[in-house]
Amino acid sequence: MYRVLTLSVFVMALLLRLFLCGENFPRNAYDDHYEPIALILQTGNIPAKDACFQCYQPPVYYYSSALIAKALTNLGMTSDAIKKSLQFLNCFYCILTLLTLNLILKRLHLSKTSRFIAFNFICFLPRHIFMSAIHSNDGLSFLCVSLCTLLLLVTIDLELSWPFAALLGVVVTITVFVKYTTFLVLPMVALPLVSLLLFYREIPRSKSVTAIFLVLILPSFFLGNYMYNNFRDYGRALPFNETTFDCTEVHPRDPEGINFASFTPLQYIHEPILMPGQMHSFWTLIYSGMWADIEGKFTYVTDRNDTWWRQYFLWMNGKNYFPHTLNPISNFTLLITAGLLILGLVPLGLIIVGLAICLHKIIYYNSSKLKYEAIKLQAFPLILAFNSLGIILLVNKFPVYDSMKASYFLNSLPSFCVFIALGIQSIEKRLWIKPLVITAFYAIMLLAWMDIYQIIRAFHLYRLAN
Repeated sequence: MYRVLTLSVFVMALLLRLFLCGENFPRNAYDDHYEPIALILQTGNIPAKDACFQCYQPPVYYYSSALIAKALTNLGMTSDAIKKSLQFLNCFYCILTLLTLNLILKRLHLSKTSRFIAFNFICFLPRHIFMSAIHSNDGLSFLCVSLCTLLLLVTIDLELSWPFAALLGVVVTITVFVKYTTFLVLPMVALPLVSLLLFYREIPRSKSVTAIFLVLILPSFFLGNYMYNNFRDYGRALPFNETTFDCTEVHPRDPEGINFASFTPLQYIHEPILMPGQMHSFWTLIYSGMWADIEGKFTYVTDRNDTWWRQYFLWMNGKNYFPHTLNPISNFTLLITAGLLILGLVPLGLIIVGLAICLHKIIYYNSSKLKYEAIKLQAFPLILAFNSLGIILLVNKFPVYDSMKASYFLNSLPSFCVFIALGIQSIEKRLWIKPLVITAFYAIMLLAWMDIYQIIRAFHLYRLAN
């Protein structure tokens, strides 16, 4: 039964992503990720780090996309068709991420119910669906982090088989050259392998040392060389784009600064968009961005008022005052957003419970078999910890809303899935609470479907009208 249900959920999630990507305009994105690809096509080389706004980023996504774009050009495709194809490529990466996460859940000792609910959560998480429809390098980063996690678990299960260790090393190398936020895979793979070397005597130490070498030698060498060349050419090991565009000088912010100690998610029920007074609470922005389109990238089509939205987007880019006239967000959008923000507290609570259970299992194992599982579980707190650390450091450097995107936390999707599954598993015998939790997840699925369907329909009608 669970196999059929999982397949049904996956098909629904796949269709939502494909239809939304098909209707969304290629230009409707957070940044212009087509420009570095176009420069590679023009010159045949990876552009300089300061050649364009996104050129500072590692090259894997852009170079691989340029190769595909070149092949499509040779087939006679137009520029617009190629842009749309690359947009679908990002959607394809996000769909593959779902499959990878399902395989990760199967690699751990989790019940079928807990695996299904955790997979259901990620399939209908609005932010992941939104990112599936937008052209960016984020989809590949989600996929690569998930693949590294899966290969780490497989490598450990096969007692550090050297072919899988070598494969993991190759995938880790590719991953760290997708985006700076993917650097988290280095400690994520290193610490469990070191733990096996130090605490799991059933595997020969020579085999553990070989696995560590095979996994880390390639990414360490290429990343070190990359950082050295950057420092030589640009004066920084990891260049950024503030010399091209300093967002702290342009994007609006709340005067009280960033608050890492507050969490007021229900604030976004009344006004589910970024606005003055709603841009200072770090965790509120991250949480709200997971469940609502707080940047208005899709709401501007579902709740039309071209004049208001034009002024709003100018304000977001520091070119206008915030439009204090009545915003166009409909009661239907408010109702769906309120439902998602409230019900989203259920998976959030399960993530917190699951994290605590995971840490307990890691620290207080009491048998050799549980120690083996505990070492595998180490990966998931590490992913979340280093993902959080990287984003917090970014926010401290650039304290504006643009640094607090919920999408940056989607590299922690493997952790979210496993923690939710552990949380569900801990309440499975509590008959009074289990039905309530499962009902909440089905309600999230329904509301997410209604939200995305509304957006797809609005884009379709917008196309017909224009």
